[in-house]
Amino acid sequence: MDGHQRLISGDNHIDLTYLPPDLWANPPAKWRLLAPRVEELEDGCHWFVEAQDKGMWNGVGPGFLPYTKGALARIDLMKDLGFEWDYRPGAKPRPTTPELRLADLDRDGVDAEIIYGCLMINEMIADPKLRLWCDQRYNDWAADFAKRSDPKRVFPLALVPNNDPQDAAAEIRRCAKMGLKGGDFAFKRMSLPLYTNLWDPMWQAAAECKFPISFHSTGFKALRAPDSPEQEKEYFLQYRLVRSSLFQLDTMEVLVSVLASGACERFPELNFVLGESGVTWLPYVFDRLDTEYYDRARGIGLKMRPSDYFRRQGFVTYQQDQYLEPIVPLIGEDNIIWGADYPHPDCLWPDSRKILEKNLGGFPERVRRKITCENVARLYNI
Repeated sequence: MDGHQRLISGDNHIDLTYLPPDLWANPPAKWRLLAPRVEELEDGCHWFVEAQDKGMWNGVGPGFLPYTKGALARIDLMKDLGFEWDYRPGAKPRPTTPELRLADLDRDGVDAEIIYGCLMINEMIADPKLRLWCDQRYNDWAADFAKRSDPKRVFPLALVPNNDPQDAAAEIRRCAKMGLKGGDFAFKRMSLPLYTNLWDPMWQAAAECKFPISFHSTGFKALRAPDSPEQEKEYFLQYRLVRSSLFQLDTMEVLVSVLASGACERFPELNFVLGESGVTWLPYVFDRLDTEYYDRARGIGLKMRPSDYFRRQGFVTYQQDQYLEPIVPLIGEDNIIWGADYPHPDCLWPDSRKILEKNLGGFPERVRRKITCENVARLYNI
């Protein structure tokens, strides 16, 4: 990568673990025990959601983990470079302290970032109305965080409520007015299937507000888990390898569901994003989808092949992929967005430019610019 070439990460993060302990303080009385809150225990501060201990405040990544040397290679590197995970009251989490976050962007040579926030909160909360309340409070905080950091560099995505299409539409319009550029929709606990037209109010609001809807991977669902705690302990590394290797494939279902719903035909201004999905599996799914549509689902009445709607309106983000080169023409060089994944345990920080040079070194400069800057800037109008 040319040191002066603008670099925008289309997929960075603020995990629940790093959020201010008082973000959901003073909930309505009926949710006092269920709303996310931080309690100080003997080993430091912990997050509680639905009154269940989820792990550390200011812990490692989306898993709320305490720092354990040797468990995660990239986290050890980050620790050596001065990244701290401090669970004591009053600590300053780097990802949610504006000046520290900006310093980390600078260290990685990243000019701007799209930030996915609070990925699993909608999966952790059963009550749809509590989910909505939590989403709204987070979105207010995220809009303010962007202003306090650098509104030309830091672009948090809203949490789009997944409990009701009308609520989703209303929150999209509210967040667009606050200056947020797009939203993330948690599809694991959504109230209605994504392939129905019942989500049209959401798609319509997203199209009108030029507010791309993202679906970030949170782990493959259909995974065979160990049968007992003993088995889990004995085969922890094997199970973790299976889980992490297949993790990004959970957005296969989203891709096919969105295209099967016909939303892209009804709302040609709509854009959607498969977040942290990887890229090179897409041609296989495109081929299956187009073949099966023609074979057994033409009654849906699409005017184009399903995969063509993706090329017109869809985007996908990835961190690193050694097999990208032959695949790009099959997907579209205008549809692929690179992300650094800061500050996750598998992020590229602070080596983004070095890793990009290795992975995109064989591409024409024009295509590299699209993948690492221009596509994301066009999508979010930044």
